[in-house]
Amino acid sequence: MRQRALRVAFLAVIGLCWLGTTAPLFTPAGTADAAAPDGKALFLAQKCNLCHSVSSVGITATSKSEKTAGPDLTTVAKPHDAAFMKDFLLKKVDLNGKKHLKEFKGTDEELTALIAWVQAQHKK
Repeated sequence: MRQRALRVAFLAVIGLCWLGTTAPLFTPAGTADAAAPDGKALFLAQKCNLCHSVSSVGITATSKSEKTAGPDLTTVAKPHDAAFMKDFLLKKVDLNGKKHLKEFKGTDEELTALIAWVQAQHKK
C-alpha cells in the first residue's frame, strides 16, 4: 500500500512539473481571456521546423536529411487555399503525387491558426 502511495505521489509531482513548464498555446474558448491560437507557436510546437523553413521570420529547418527536407513555406503556401492545406496536412490529399510526411495532430482551431499564420508569411 505504501509503495502504491509513493508511486501516485511521484506521478503527481511529475505531472505538476510538466504542467509548470509548458504554457498552453491558447486559452480555451468561453473563458474571459480567450485568445486565438498563435500560429508561430503552433508551428514550432508541432515541430514543423524540423522539415520546413519560414525565411520571412527567420525560421530555418533543423533537419539535415534530404529525405525529410520540405520547402520554405514563405514561397509555397500562398498559392494554395486554406481548405487544400488543411486536407494536405491531414493526409487526405496529395500534392505533386505525395502526401505530407506527418499528419497534423491538434484541434481544428489550431490547424486553422497554423495555416493562416503560414499563409501570412508569404513574401510579396
